[in-house]
Amino acid sequence: MKPTIRICLFGKFSVHFGDELILAHSPHKAQELLAYLALHTGKVHPRDSLADLLWAGLDTPNSRKYLRQALWQVHSGLLAVGRARLARLLQAESDWLALEFGEREETDVANFEQAFASANATPGDALGPGVARQLADAVRLYRGDLLQSWVVEWCGYDRERFRGACLNILEKLAEYHEFRHEYETANVYATLALRMDPARERSHRSLMRSLAKSGDRCGAMRQYLHCVEALRDELGVGPEPETVVLEQMIRAGDVVGGVRQPVRAANAAQRGGPRGITVVASARRFRRDSSRQV
Repeated sequence: MKPTIRICLFGKFSVHFGDELILAHSPHKAQELLAYLALHTGKVHPRDSLADLLWAGLDTPNSRKYLRQALWQVHSGLLAVGRARLARLLQAESDWLALEFGEREETDVANFEQAFASANATPGDALGPGVARQLADAVRLYRGDLLQSWVVEWCGYDRERFRGACLNILEKLAEYHEFRHEYETANVYATLALRMDPARERSHRSLMRSLAKSGDRCGAMRQYLHCVEALRDELGVGPEPETVVLEQMIRAGDVVGGVRQPVRAANAAQRGGPRGITVVASARRFRRDSSRQV
């Protein structure tokens, strides 16, 4: 079986051929050309448009010359995959270029988008375990913003789009694990979202809820103070009414959750239930379920 070609665009740009790292020492413009083609696989790109995009400010003859040079450098760097495979992968005609992927070629951004699309319209508390695993895999793919260290205008829109999608996934996973009373895991995903966007109020509320439901009311109230501080410092605003109400409910002890604990065989037998794991619901279950939506 042929090794997989994997192009990574999140964080630091890299190209892998099986276990081998290729194009690592290619000139930056060659990497940039390949990155652009990889971000838009399956599309035909006129050479003039690529030259104007990647060498903005130069006249057409010079930009076309530099495009030909970068294309040759990309071609040379990809020779390790084999000439026949390269000819199918990197398609070059006199007036256009395209990158065509087969079964053994992939990008992290395409895999990320596929996972995100599978749950885009599904609330976190309605996710199935399989979809949740796909979203967790997508989070692991997101090693940083799109082409994080590059200062290039053409990826600005997509950089923000993927960043927003990752935040959306983190929120869904936090909600999914909160709904399943897996509060420590919910805390992890909410905290990751806040590392990306310290003023994201929804993620502050998510972390406040999961901390409170895990029994850490003090931690939840401190998180509210972090939220107030982040909103003031970054945006110059106060918290939304939902956040204030949630803090008041936490302070009053009205946001509590269930815990998972082993059930002894004798107790399970007396109740006619199975051995293993049970969810011990709070006496305030109605308030818990209501407060989860705050």
